Amino acid sequence: MKLLHTISLRLLALTTVVLAFWSLFFYFEMMNEINDEVDDTLEDYAEAIIIRSLAGEEIPTTSIGSNNQFFQRPVSTDYALQTEHIRYADRDVFIHEKQEFEPARVLTYIYQNDAGQYYELEVSTPHIEKDDLRGTIFYSILSLFVALLLSILAINVFSIHRTMRPLRRLLKWVENFQIGKKNQALDNPTRIQEFAQLNKTVEESMMRSQKLFERQKNFLGMASHELQTPIAATMNRLESILDEESLSEKQTGDLLKAIHSLENMSQLNRSLLMFSKIENGQFNDTQGIDFMKLTEEILPELQIVYRSRKIKVEIHSEAPFVRLIDPTLARMMLTNLLKNAFLHNKIGGNLVVTSRSNDFTISNDGQQPLDANRIFEPFYREQSDKNHDNQEWTSTGIGLALVHTICKQCNLQINYSFEESRHRFQIC
Repeated sequence: MKLLHTISLRLLALTTVVLAFWSLFFYFEMMNEINDEVDDTLEDYAEAIIIRSLAGEEIPTTSIGSNNQFFQRPVSTDYALQTEHIRYADRDVFIHEKQEFEPARVLTYIYQNDAGQYYELEVSTPHIEKDDLRGTIFYSILSLFVALLLSILAINVFSIHRTMRPLRRLLKWVENFQIGKKNQALDNPTRIQEFAQLNKTVEESMMRSQKLFERQKNFLGMASHELQTPIAATMNRLESILDEESLSEKQTGDLLKAIHSLENMSQLNRSLLMFSKIENGQFNDTQGIDFMKLTEEILPELQIVYRSRKIKVEIHSEAPFVRLIDPTLARMMLTNLLKNAFLHNKIGGNLVVTSRSNDFTISNDGQQPLDANRIFEPFYREQSDKNHDNQEWTSTGIGLALVHTICKQCNLQINYSFEESRHRFQIC
């Protein structure tokens, strides 16, 4: 989940709790205030009637002709002493003028006159239907609650979105940053101290990675270039020693093994040089290359080299697979893939090349799948290759890594799969 959404959801949850608490508080306070106002009115009404009664004025025993009404009756001393003198209640009372019951607030008051007689006075005033009132207040508060919640959420999202703008710019810059290529400088001005520090730290880290990559690449290129000459010179000396007739059979075999090792080293060195040249962008003569035609040019040479393995080659050209790529890189990529298909094939196995408009596939027989997560790593080889008895078929472990680098450089994608006891490399 995005940072903006996480912060917004947490703020929304906290805001909901706070608003719910204050909404309930407001509801109960409003109901209490309404009752207090009605109770004050009833108290004034009751006091006026009691004063008139104590003054000896005649007091009617029924309604006074308005919605407010009272009833007064004498009560016994025992009743007065056992009953609370001031009582409030909500109940339905009968309105004589309307001949119907209505909800009212009722005050019951017990008092004593000068003669020692107790009276019970009941005054009432109709009030708003509380169920309707509760419903009105509830829905009003709910509407206000939702409106406030949505408003706060919108304000929070807008504020957080604006605040996080430097972070989004930084993430986009890091995402587009490519080690080994020319990158734009970070342009992310901000007045937020933490973001400014983050900008500085990330930019310095990426620049260090860029410089380290450049140093490693330059070192690899120079080291490979410097090694090529002494390797070639050593091979020439060993080959000249082989021409001497005084060598024993054992010495000759040892020299041949040494020359073979040097040839592998020379091949590895050339591959490393090729890596360096590809990374430096020295192959930029892009042309539309038909992969099947180029494969048909490469296959005869490889079939001669690996003829002892008796590999059967099948060509299936459904449609031309043409892509813009430097011819040297295309030849190098297909050569490595075809060599790999011969090398990891079984004796007398099949090698199938399939060309379609959207993909180009090279497949061969195999006994077990390769590690798809590591197969394109430099110097990764299966254990069976490391322990191979026939040195003719050993590999440097860098061919597929070179293929992967070429595909990446030329905006191509290569996928590996193992299905029905066959290795498949698909370029698309």
